[in-house]
Amino acid sequence: MTDDPFKAWMGAWTALQDTLIRISAAGPTPAAAPWQGSDALQTALAETYRRMIAPAMPPQLAVAGTLPALAAAVTRCQRAGQALTAQAAAIGADAARRLVAELSRTDAAAAPITTLAALHELWIECGEAAWSAAVHQDDCAAAQAEWLTSLVELQFAQRQLQQGVASPAGSGR
Repeated sequence: MTDDPFKAWMGAWTALQDTLIRISAAGPTPAAAPWQGSDALQTALAETYRRMIAPAMPPQLAVAGTLPALAAAVTRCQRAGQALTAQAAAIGADAARRLVAELSRTDAAAAPITTLAALHELWIECGEAAWSAAVHQDDCAAAQAEWLTSLVELQFAQRQLQQGVASPAGSGR
């Protein structure tokens, strides 16, 4: 394996192309079995990928269970982020509904919007009202708490991974 990552990648890419050429030279597959022979391609891709990341990923990390814990933490963080994003989208939609309602008012108490500054001020008021209404609800608080908890779990898993890389098993450290 070369020390130059680009040369290593190019070598792996060339080997992959050679494999693809050999597979395609074997001839077309019957229409009834379009994926017949794809096992060789999958094996070649998996082996090439394994060789490309092998220097950066010491084998003791996978054995120690660090990678599955990190993957679980990443997944939890992504789900929590999606839930929090859904809350933010709901707040934005509520703010837009409030703005439309305010702009649609025709009663005498409604001040006419004649400047961009007045429209901006009304938008800010609607956004603050929507935020204030949502932030005190249990589901919003739960989404924020889950997101913060998942970030802490992710940071812990990342530190575990860094410690595994810095001091491999059996190093006596």
